[in-house]
Amino acid sequence: MDMMGLYAAKSAILVAARLRLGNTATRLLLHMALECWDEKRDAQEPRRYFGGREMSAVALGFLAPENGSDAAHRAVKRAVHELVESGAITRLRAGGRGLTSEYELMLDSARPQTARRQTNDPNGLPFIGGQGTKDWYPQRATF
Repeated sequence: MDMMGLYAAKSAILVAARLRLGNTATRLLLHMALECWDEKRDAQEPRRYFGGREMSAVALGFLAPENGSDAAHRAVKRAVHELVESGAITRLRAGGRGLTSEYELMLDSARPQTARRQTNDPNGLPFIGGQGTKDWYPQRATF
């Protein structure tokens, strides 16, 4: 099953927190993750982002026509610089002459292994000891 960005986006949130990225860079990384493929699809490699500056500017909150402004391009440039410097992304191709830049997201987008749980075990919340882990369990959702 082809997945577009679901697992990459989950990983991007953790990577951004671990690298202590700023809000703008985190927002752009999450957008990039949602736009890439999680796994190889035909000739398309996983975790590749091809969006141009205008598309990236929209992810940072610049709506058209402001997404083509100098301020939007500077914001994208600063966010990309932070992502490259932190090691969250790698530039594979610079944009120009009708081509957009290409980036590889340096994060895990593999589908996690599913573990079988016993149905009578409650779902524990990820609290650190003594913060209510034994007091309340979420109800299982039924759709």
